[in-house]
Amino acid sequence: MKSATLNQYSLLILAVTGMTRAHGTIDIFTADGVSYPGPESMDVDPESLPSDSPVRQIYTLEPILSTVMDLASPNMTCGPAPASSAPATASVTAGSTISFHYRSGNNGVWPHDVGPVITYMYRCTSADACMPSAGEEGWFKIDQQGMDEKGVWAQTAMMHNESIGVVIPSNIPDGDYLVRHEVVTLQNAVNRGQAEFYVSCTQVHVKGGSGGSGSLAGAEMVAFPGAYAEDDAGLYVPDLYDHDGKAFPYAFPGPAIFGATPAIAVASPSPSSRVPTTVSTATTATHTASVPPSTPVLASCTPRKQSNGRASVQQQRLVQGRLNPASLR
Repeated sequence: MKSATLNQYSLLILAVTGMTRAHGTIDIFTADGVSYPGPESMDVDPESLPSDSPVRQIYTLEPILSTVMDLASPNMTCGPAPASSAPATASVTAGSTISFHYRSGNNGVWPHDVGPVITYMYRCTSADACMPSAGEEGWFKIDQQGMDEKGVWAQTAMMHNESIGVVIPSNIPDGDYLVRHEVVTLQNAVNRGQAEFYVSCTQVHVKGGSGGSGSLAGAEMVAFPGAYAEDDAGLYVPDLYDHDGKAFPYAFPGPAIFGATPAIAVASPSPSSRVPTTVSTATTATHTASVPPSTPVLASCTPRKQSNGRASVQQQRLVQGRLNPASLR
Protein backbone atom coordinates (compact mmCIF):
# COMPACT_ATOMS: atom_id res chain seq x y z
CA MET A 1 0.00 0.00 0.00
CA LYS A 2 2.83 2.36 0.87
CA SER A 3 4.53 1.67 -2.45
CA ALA A 4 1.30 2.31 -4.33
CA THR A 5 0.86 5.63 -2.53
CA LEU A 6 4.42 6.67 -3.41
CA ASN A 7 3.79 5.74 -7.04
CA GLN A 8 0.65 7.89 -7.05
CA TYR A 9 2.60 10.86 -5.70
CA SER A 10 5.33 10.28 -8.29
CA LEU A 11 2.78 10.25 -11.10
CA LEU A 12 1.22 13.45 -9.76
CA ILE A 13 4.60 15.19 -9.67
CA LEU A 14 5.38 14.07 -13.20
CA ALA A 15 1.99 15.26 -14.42
CA VAL A 16 2.41 18.70 -12.85
CA THR A 17 5.97 18.99 -14.17
CA GLY A 18 4.80 18.03 -17.65
CA MET A 19 2.09 20.69 -17.59
CA THR A 20 4.58 23.32 -16.47
CA ARG A 21 7.07 22.43 -19.18
CA ALA A 22 4.32 22.64 -21.79
CA HIS A 23 4.05 26.38 -21.09
CA GLY A 24 6.83 28.96 -21.23
CA THR A 25 8.26 32.42 -20.73
CA ILE A 26 10.68 34.95 -22.24
CA ASP A 27 14.03 33.41 -23.16
CA ILE A 28 15.81 36.46 -24.62
CA PHE A 29 14.89 40.15 -24.53
CA THR A 30 16.72 42.43 -26.99
CA ALA A 31 16.90 46.25 -26.97
CA ASP A 32 19.30 48.59 -28.81
CA GLY A 33 21.28 45.59 -30.06
CA VAL A 34 21.88 44.16 -26.59
CA SER A 35 20.42 40.75 -25.70
CA TYR A 36 19.44 40.00 -22.13
CA PRO A 37 18.48 36.64 -20.60
CA GLY A 38 14.89 36.10 -19.64
CA PRO A 39 13.81 34.97 -16.19
CA GLU A 40 13.74 31.42 -14.89
CA SER A 41 10.53 30.16 -13.36
CA MET A 42 10.90 29.26 -9.70
CA ASP A 43 9.00 26.02 -10.27
CA VAL A 44 11.38 24.89 -13.03
CA ASP A 45 14.91 25.98 -12.16
CA PRO A 46 15.15 28.10 -8.99
CA GLU A 47 18.92 27.58 -8.69
CA SER A 48 19.95 29.39 -11.88
CA LEU A 49 18.29 32.78 -11.78
CA PRO A 50 20.00 35.27 -14.14
CA SER A 51 21.82 38.16 -12.48
CA ASP A 52 21.65 40.55 -15.45
CA SER A 53 18.06 40.31 -16.65
CA PRO A 54 15.72 43.31 -16.92
CA VAL A 55 12.75 40.90 -17.06
CA ARG A 56 11.18 40.42 -13.67
CA GLN A 57 11.25 36.98 -12.14
CA ILE A 58 7.99 34.99 -12.01
CA TYR A 59 7.00 32.17 -9.72
CA THR A 60 5.52 29.70 -12.20
CA LEU A 61 5.16 29.06 -15.92
CA GLU A 62 1.52 28.13 -15.43
CA PRO A 63 -0.83 30.55 -17.21
CA ILE A 64 -3.32 32.98 -15.74
CA LEU A 65 -6.81 32.12 -16.95
CA SER A 66 -9.51 34.53 -18.08
CA THR A 67 -11.83 33.65 -15.21
CA VAL A 68 -13.39 36.39 -13.12
CA MET A 69 -11.12 35.46 -10.21
CA ASP A 70 -7.87 35.33 -12.21
CA LEU A 71 -8.57 38.56 -14.09
CA ALA A 72 -8.99 40.30 -10.72
CA SER A 73 -5.74 38.84 -9.38
CA PRO A 74 -2.60 40.97 -8.89
CA ASN A 75 -0.86 38.34 -11.03
CA MET A 76 -2.31 40.19 -14.02
CA THR A 77 0.05 43.08 -13.35
CA CYS A 78 3.40 41.45 -14.10
CA GLY A 79 2.80 37.70 -14.07
CA PRO A 80 2.43 35.00 -11.39
CA ALA A 81 3.81 36.32 -8.07
CA PRO A 82 6.44 38.51 -9.78
CA ALA A 83 9.54 39.90 -8.16
CA SER A 84 9.29 43.55 -7.10
CA SER A 85 12.28 44.41 -9.29
CA ALA A 86 14.77 42.91 -11.75
CA PRO A 87 18.58 42.99 -11.51
CA ALA A 88 18.98 45.24 -14.57
CA THR A 89 17.25 47.99 -16.54
CA ALA A 90 17.66 47.89 -20.32
CA SER A 91 18.38 51.04 -22.31
CA VAL A 92 16.14 51.50 -25.34
CA THR A 93 15.87 54.26 -27.94
CA ALA A 94 12.42 55.69 -28.63
CA GLY A 95 11.23 54.65 -32.08
CA SER A 96 13.41 51.52 -32.10
CA THR A 97 12.28 47.90 -32.05
CA ILE A 98 12.63 45.69 -29.01
CA SER A 99 12.14 41.94 -29.33
CA PHE A 100 11.00 39.04 -27.19
CA HIS A 101 12.03 35.45 -27.85
CA TYR A 102 10.06 32.80 -25.99
CA ARG A 103 10.83 29.23 -24.96
CA SER A 104 8.82 26.41 -23.46
CA GLY A 105 9.41 25.07 -19.96
CA ASN A 106 11.68 22.32 -21.29
CA ASN A 107 13.78 24.87 -23.20
CA GLY A 108 12.14 23.91 -26.47
CA VAL A 109 10.19 26.20 -28.80
CA TRP A 110 6.99 27.98 -27.80
CA PRO A 111 4.16 25.40 -27.90
CA HIS A 112 1.12 27.53 -28.82
CA ASP A 113 0.05 29.18 -32.07
CA VAL A 114 -3.47 30.53 -31.52
CA GLY A 115 -3.98 34.00 -30.08
CA PRO A 116 -2.68 37.57 -29.99
CA VAL A 117 0.43 39.17 -28.51
CA ILE A 118 -0.17 42.52 -26.78
CA THR A 119 2.24 45.04 -25.25
CA TYR A 120 1.72 47.87 -22.75
CA MET A 121 3.98 50.43 -21.06
CA TYR A 122 3.83 52.15 -17.67
CA ARG A 123 5.87 55.25 -16.83
CA CYS A 124 7.89 54.99 -13.62
CA THR A 125 9.95 57.31 -11.45
CA SER A 126 12.51 54.52 -11.16
CA ALA A 127 12.06 51.25 -13.07
CA ASP A 128 13.81 49.07 -10.50
CA ALA A 129 11.46 50.24 -7.74
CA CYS A 130 8.28 50.45 -9.78
CA MET A 131 5.18 48.36 -9.14
CA PRO A 132 1.81 49.88 -10.10
CA SER A 133 -0.80 49.48 -7.41
CA ALA A 134 -3.96 47.49 -8.02
CA GLY A 135 -6.55 49.63 -9.76
CA GLU A 136 -4.03 52.26 -10.87
CA GLU A 137 -4.82 53.30 -14.42
CA GLY A 138 -1.34 53.98 -15.75
CA TRP A 139 -0.82 51.33 -18.46
CA PHE A 140 -1.11 52.35 -22.13
CA LYS A 141 -1.09 49.95 -25.06
CA ILE A 142 1.69 50.32 -27.64
CA ASP A 143 1.25 47.23 -29.81
CA GLN A 144 -1.09 44.36 -30.63
CA GLN A 145 -0.44 41.56 -33.09
CA GLY A 146 -3.17 39.19 -34.21
CA MET A 147 -3.52 37.22 -37.44
CA ASP A 148 -2.65 37.84 -41.07
CA GLU A 149 -4.96 37.61 -44.07
CA LYS A 150 -4.52 33.83 -44.15
CA GLY A 151 -5.60 33.41 -40.55
CA VAL A 152 -2.09 32.75 -39.23
CA TRP A 153 -1.66 34.14 -35.72
CA ALA A 154 1.44 36.04 -34.58
CA GLN A 155 2.22 33.25 -32.12
CA THR A 156 2.94 30.97 -35.07
CA ALA A 157 6.20 32.89 -35.50
CA MET A 158 7.04 32.04 -31.89
CA MET A 159 6.37 28.37 -32.61
CA HIS A 160 8.76 28.72 -35.54
CA ASN A 161 11.40 29.85 -33.04
CA GLU A 162 11.23 33.50 -34.12
CA SER A 163 11.14 36.59 -31.92
CA ILE A 164 8.25 39.05 -31.66
CA GLY A 165 9.28 42.62 -32.41
CA VAL A 166 7.57 45.65 -30.84
CA VAL A 167 8.25 49.30 -31.74
CA ILE A 168 8.70 51.67 -28.81
CA PRO A 169 6.72 54.86 -29.59
CA SER A 170 8.95 57.73 -30.67
CA ASN A 171 6.69 60.41 -29.15
CA ILE A 172 6.89 59.45 -25.48
CA PRO A 173 8.94 61.21 -22.80
CA ASP A 174 12.39 59.94 -21.89
CA GLY A 175 12.61 58.08 -18.61
CA ASP A 176 11.99 54.75 -16.91
CA TYR A 177 9.14 52.43 -17.87
CA LEU A 178 7.82 48.94 -17.34
CA VAL A 179 7.05 47.09 -20.57
CA ARG A 180 4.24 44.61 -19.99
CA HIS A 181 4.33 41.91 -22.66
CA GLU A 182 1.31 39.64 -22.81
CA VAL A 183 0.85 36.45 -24.82
CA VAL A 184 -2.80 35.36 -24.91
CA THR A 185 -3.42 31.79 -26.06
CA LEU A 186 -6.94 31.10 -27.25
CA GLN A 187 -6.91 27.37 -28.06
CA ASN A 188 -9.43 26.74 -25.25
CA ALA A 189 -11.25 30.09 -25.44
CA VAL A 190 -14.34 28.48 -26.98
CA ASN A 191 -15.18 28.03 -23.30
CA ARG A 192 -15.71 31.06 -21.06
CA GLY A 193 -12.78 31.73 -18.73
CA GLN A 194 -10.30 29.49 -20.57
CA ALA A 195 -8.10 31.96 -22.46
CA GLU A 196 -4.55 31.75 -21.09
CA PHE A 197 -2.30 34.71 -20.25
CA TYR A 198 1.50 34.62 -20.12
CA VAL A 199 2.45 38.00 -18.67
CA SER A 200 5.87 39.55 -18.06
CA CYS A 201 7.27 42.96 -17.08
CA THR A 202 10.60 44.28 -18.35
CA GLN A 203 12.38 47.30 -16.92
CA VAL A 204 13.59 49.80 -19.55
CA HIS A 205 14.99 53.32 -19.70
CA VAL A 206 13.79 55.19 -22.80
CA LYS A 207 16.06 57.78 -24.41
CA GLY A 208 15.64 59.96 -27.49
CA GLY A 209 11.88 60.42 -27.12
CA SER A 210 10.30 63.44 -28.79
CA GLY A 211 7.37 63.67 -26.41
CA GLY A 212 7.19 66.20 -23.59
CA SER A 213 5.82 65.61 -20.12
CA GLY A 214 2.25 65.98 -21.40
CA SER A 215 2.57 63.71 -24.41
CA LEU A 216 0.82 60.83 -22.65
CA ALA A 217 -2.16 62.94 -21.65
CA GLY A 218 -4.24 61.62 -24.54
CA ALA A 219 -3.37 57.97 -23.95
CA GLU A 220 -6.17 55.64 -22.84
CA MET A 221 -4.84 54.37 -19.52
CA VAL A 222 -5.98 51.11 -17.95
CA ALA A 223 -5.24 49.15 -14.78
CA PHE A 224 -3.98 45.59 -14.33
CA PRO A 225 -5.90 43.94 -12.87
CA GLY A 226 -9.04 45.60 -14.12
CA ALA A 227 -8.60 46.10 -17.87
CA TYR A 228 -10.23 42.85 -18.98
CA ALA A 229 -13.49 41.01 -18.34
CA GLU A 230 -14.28 37.32 -18.70
CA ASP A 231 -16.79 37.95 -21.50
CA ASP A 232 -14.60 40.30 -23.56
CA ALA A 233 -14.98 39.34 -27.21
CA GLY A 234 -11.24 38.78 -27.58
CA LEU A 235 -11.09 36.39 -24.61
CA TYR A 236 -14.26 34.35 -25.04
CA VAL A 237 -14.41 33.26 -28.68
CA PRO A 238 -17.04 30.50 -29.02
CA ASP A 239 -16.83 30.54 -32.83
CA LEU A 240 -13.01 30.31 -32.92
CA TYR A 241 -13.02 27.06 -34.91
CA ASP A 242 -15.93 27.95 -37.22
CA HIS A 243 -13.77 29.68 -39.85
CA ASP A 244 -11.94 26.71 -41.40
CA GLY A 245 -8.58 28.20 -40.44
CA LYS A 246 -9.28 31.41 -42.35
CA ALA A 247 -8.95 34.98 -41.09
CA PHE A 248 -11.90 36.53 -39.30
CA PRO A 249 -12.53 39.86 -37.51
CA TYR A 250 -11.00 39.66 -34.04
CA ALA A 251 -11.63 42.24 -31.30
CA PHE A 252 -8.49 42.71 -29.22
CA PRO A 253 -9.11 43.04 -25.49
CA GLY A 254 -8.19 46.29 -23.79
CA PRO A 255 -7.86 49.89 -25.01
CA ALA A 256 -6.81 51.31 -28.35
CA ILE A 257 -3.11 51.56 -29.18
CA PHE A 258 -1.49 54.80 -28.06
CA GLY A 259 -1.71 57.24 -30.97
CA ALA A 260 -4.01 55.02 -33.05
CA THR A 261 -7.63 55.34 -34.08
CA PRO A 262 -9.75 52.80 -32.15
CA ALA A 263 -10.93 49.98 -34.40
CA ILE A 264 -11.97 46.35 -34.38
CA ALA A 265 -9.09 44.31 -35.70
CA VAL A 266 -9.38 42.72 -39.12
CA ALA A 267 -6.88 40.75 -41.16
CA SER A 268 -4.32 42.80 -43.07
CA PRO A 269 -1.88 41.78 -45.80
CA SER A 270 1.44 40.38 -44.65
CA PRO A 271 4.79 40.79 -46.43
CA SER A 272 5.12 37.01 -46.71
CA SER A 273 2.94 33.93 -46.53
CA ARG A 274 4.72 32.68 -43.43
CA VAL A 275 5.18 35.57 -41.05
CA PRO A 276 2.02 37.03 -39.48
CA THR A 277 1.54 40.76 -39.18
CA THR A 278 -0.32 42.81 -36.66
CA VAL A 279 -3.95 43.39 -37.42
CA SER A 280 -4.07 46.78 -35.76
CA THR A 281 -4.09 49.95 -37.82
CA ALA A 282 -1.06 51.47 -36.12
CA THR A 283 1.77 48.97 -36.05
CA THR A 284 3.31 46.21 -38.09
CA ALA A 285 4.60 43.05 -36.49
CA THR A 286 8.33 42.51 -36.67
CA HIS A 287 9.79 39.04 -36.40
CA THR A 288 13.53 38.61 -36.09
CA ALA A 289 15.75 35.72 -37.07
CA SER A 290 15.31 32.39 -35.39
CA VAL A 291 17.23 31.65 -32.22
CA PRO A 292 18.44 28.04 -32.09
CA PRO A 293 16.70 26.25 -29.22
CA SER A 294 18.76 24.14 -26.88
CA THR A 295 16.22 21.33 -27.10
CA PRO A 296 13.84 21.70 -30.04
CA VAL A 297 10.95 19.76 -28.55
CA LEU A 298 7.36 20.80 -29.12
CA ALA A 299 5.38 20.50 -25.93
CA SER A 300 1.66 19.91 -26.06
CA CYS A 301 -1.22 20.81 -23.78
CA THR A 302 -4.38 18.76 -23.64
CA PRO A 303 -7.37 20.77 -24.86
CA ARG A 304 -10.18 21.14 -22.38
CA LYS A 305 -13.60 19.72 -23.17
CA GLN A 306 -15.74 22.08 -25.20
CA SER A 307 -19.25 22.94 -24.31
CA ASN A 308 -20.42 23.36 -27.91
CA GLY A 309 -19.77 19.95 -29.42
CA ARG A 310 -16.97 20.92 -31.84
CA ALA A 311 -14.27 18.92 -30.07
CA SER A 312 -13.16 17.03 -33.18
CA VAL A 313 -12.52 20.25 -35.12
CA GLN A 314 -10.58 21.73 -32.21
CA GLN A 315 -8.55 18.56 -31.72
CA GLN A 316 -7.59 18.49 -35.40
CA ARG A 317 -6.53 22.14 -35.26
CA LEU A 318 -4.43 21.57 -32.14
CA VAL A 319 -2.65 18.55 -33.57
CA GLN A 320 -1.87 20.42 -36.79
CA GLY A 321 -0.70 23.53 -35.02
CA ARG A 322 1.38 21.98 -32.26
CA LEU A 323 2.89 18.87 -33.77
CA ASN A 324 3.60 20.21 -37.23
CA PRO A 325 5.23 23.65 -37.02
CA ALA A 326 5.47 23.97 -40.81
CA SER A 327 3.23 26.49 -42.52
CA LEU A 328 -0.30 25.08 -42.50
CA ARG A 329 -2.12 27.36 -44.87
